[in-house]
Amino acid sequence: MIRAGREALVEGHLDALHSFALAWTRNGDMAGDVVQRTFLKAFEKLHQLRDPAAARGWLVSILRNEIAHEYRGRMRLVAWDGADFDGLAGEAAQDEGIDPSLLAALPTALDQLPDPAREILLLRFQQDLSYEQISELLGLPMGTVQSRLHRAKAALKVLLTGLPAGKSTAGGVA
Repeated sequence: MIRAGREALVEGHLDALHSFALAWTRNGDMAGDVVQRTFLKAFEKLHQLRDPAAARGWLVSILRNEIAHEYRGRMRLVAWDGADFDGLAGEAAQDEGIDPSLLAALPTALDQLPDPAREILLLRFQQDLSYEQISELLGLPMGTVQSRLHRAKAALKVLLTGLPAGKSTAGGVA
């Protein structure tokens, strides 16, 4: 029974964790290593997971610690490369409010954001974590998560459109 639980945990979250790790490390081998260590630690502490519905946030928390451990001693985590936004282009083609050319610029724009802004955007939109899960994961009050996410989206909009965040565009981003 424990083995089935472990297999389900890996199968349900492996791709998402690898995408997140790859976005932060910009190195496929390093991403694979930290994801592997994340699951090893998760298996050791599986008894601590009280709510199986919160597994993604719990695993991302372990992964963040593993990435930080990997980079300990360095000044800055390297940002974006090849995160999984394949589905986003298809959604944008269906949404008349998003200019597809903006999607092409998304990875570069995300790379220009400060680490906290990029991280909160990745947690919310790439990892699909709720505000509550992000609040718990980052140890921040809910209002802080909301305001940081709002500012990060506004900064991303400026980078993508070149217009100040308060201006509206025909392409509609953020």
